Amino acid sequence: MSFAAILSGTPVYVWVLLAVLVSRGLKAMKGGTAPLSTLAIVPAVFAGWGLLHIVTGPAAGVESALMWFVGGLLGIGVGVVQAKTSGLSVDRAARTVTLPGSIVPLALILVTFASKFWIGFELATSGPVGIDSTFVVLNALVSGVVAGIFAGRFLIYWMALRPADAPALERV
Repeated sequence: MSFAAILSGTPVYVWVLLAVLVSRGLKAMKGGTAPLSTLAIVPAVFAGWGLLHIVTGPAAGVESALMWFVGGLLGIGVGVVQAKTSGLSVDRAARTVTLPGSIVPLALILVTFASKFWIGFELATSGPVGIDSTFVVLNALVSGVVAGIFAGRFLIYWMALRPADAPALERV
């Protein structure tokens, strides 16, 4: 299959999603202040995208769901550590988070898109695959890890905005 055929056979929504995610990643490189609701966009997209594939994928099954969950837990740990060391600051009154510029979100977006695109291509062009197919399980794992990283980062932003008198376990 030619490269042009691969690109033209890709649904339009995939390119729209890529454009939206890359724009968010480029914005993250500049740093800045954003409300918590805006910072929820990328984690929500990656979690939704992953869960959609787990529930509706042609080879959806317990193995894929388990790998997505395990990957998500690992990713949350990575995201929490990354966010805690990012130098964020918060304005509790305005409910905003200020983040320094970072290439990490864009890198995660591009690596995830490329890996999911490749795995999706392999799944679409290979014969019927079983639920335990390496590609199916790998797709779920990658999806879970990345969704978890973004969720872990968001968790720290949310916790940092908790009132100053909240119990220590509820604050950063």
